[in-house]
Amino acid sequence: MYRLAYVSTSHTHLSAEDMQDVLESAIRNNKKAGVSGTLLFNGMNFLQILEGPEEEVERIYTRICEDSRHNHVVTIFRESGARRCFEKSPMTLNTVSSKVGALPDGLTLSSDIDLFIPASLPSHLRGMIYSFSTMRG
Repeated sequence: MYRLAYVSTSHTHLSAEDMQDVLESAIRNNKKAGVSGTLLFNGMNFLQILEGPEEEVERIYTRICEDSRHNHVVTIFRESGARRCFEKSPMTLNTVSSKVGALPDGLTLSSDIDLFIPASLPSHLRGMIYSFSTMRG
């Protein structure tokens, strides 16, 4: 199992409809490729973790890097894992608060991030998600 995480900055103000399009596209493309993961958004920044076959994860990541809805894409890590952590869905979206960005109208905060983090998630990934979800600019 191959895993990749990155952060990026929204290039423009994204609407709730834009975020729905991002999620639906990710679910459709990831399902075909056998890739799963999670996407966090705070109104300005994204954190995404992808996992699956290395070739498919890298192919999807290349396409993500070319997406004009965000910029300043920074790879946090690439690693091999013993097993899949986000096995229940090809992609989930969690919205978190931030002092640096406001969520688009129509999106609500994921009230308790612990409800959305798999129990099997390694501690370094859990820490990264917690750090992102409490980022205050």
